[in-house]
Amino acid sequence: LPAHTNPEVNYMNDIEMLKCIAQNAEMGCQGVTAVRKRIDNKAVDNLLCTQLTRYGKIYHAAGKMLRNRGESVRHISPMAKTMTRISAQVDLRRDNTPSHVAEMMIKGSTMGVNKLVHNLREYDRGDSSVTLLAKKLLDTEEEHIRELRAFV
Repeated sequence: LPAHTNPEVNYMNDIEMLKCIAQNAEMGCQGVTAVRKRIDNKAVDNLLCTQLTRYGKIYHAAGKMLRNRGESVRHISPMAKTMTRISAQVDLRRDNTPSHVAEMMIKGSTMGVNKLVHNLREYDRGDSSVTLLAKKLLDTEEEHIRELRAFV
């Protein structure tokens, strides 16, 4: 993805990008946590546990980078957290088979990929370490999708 040079567009700076990375990873943690409470399959649970750890590491890395810049993480809204939890509960009450859980998580990761790609297009690429963390999250989301496909 090329860096932008159009002066008419207001591009995202390092802090804004880090906040987006943190929110994306936090949403991943929230989604995995909401689903893990409702599943019985050990293999799926083990995979989600691994994915939760990956999201957590990226979330903490973004938080640390923000703190080093004198900023703090902008958390996802309590409403978004609640809606994610309720949606997972309702959906999994209907069907908590491994294939359905995998499909739900793939949808969530796909939304994360789409948002991240959009944000990367708008990011001014001021700091290569921020770009690397964004790409790491993008690679992580894509890896999660590949891993979950084994259960669909």
